[in-house]
Amino acid sequence: MAKKIIHKHGRPTKGTPTVTRDLIVSKALNLVKEEGLSSLTLANVAKKLKIRTPSLYNHIQDLETLKFEIRKESLQLFLEYLQISQQSNGSKKNKIQTVISAYRSFAKEFPHLYELTLPSTEMDPVLKPIGDSILDLVSQSLGVAKLDESSIHKIRILRSVLHGFIDLELRGGFGKSESVEESFLILIDQQTSVFL
Repeated sequence: MAKKIIHKHGRPTKGTPTVTRDLIVSKALNLVKEEGLSSLTLANVAKKLKIRTPSLYNHIQDLETLKFEIRKESLQLFLEYLQISQQSNGSKKNKIQTVISAYRSFAKEFPHLYELTLPSTEMDPVLKPIGDSILDLVSQSLGVAKLDESSIHKIRILRSVLHGFIDLELRGGFGKSESVEESFLILIDQQTSVFL
């Protein structure tokens, strides 16, 4: 007679995917996408994976490590989003307007991940290459041949204007009946003229 198998507490049940570091990061990323960074706890991630919280420590060091991985994934996703926006050939004006629109689209589609792309990556050796790639792509899209002092100021101002608009839009800051889309098109035209 065959011995009956009993699933012990803490072991994966039949049909449960094998827990890996990548799977943990993926579940955590989805959690942050849906509910924001404040929802990112080890207990919540374990619940999504249907495992006990201590089991996570077999794959990740702590919550701060997981937050770092989520920030890295957010930056990578942002880079890929901007890259897709620049795949079609077009005029310099079209490329500028497309990258500005893509920036806003990413923030609206992934508002919780967008927040994680805001701090500078300059002082982090792991995140800096991704941040540099984003800056290079944006610079090329804007037609900036050389990142000199003047260009850096222009890009900072563009980013500040865009972020201000996006932040107000996401927080419901535009209450008047005039079209927000029309306001954004005016913003695009004004900022495009800076780089043409």
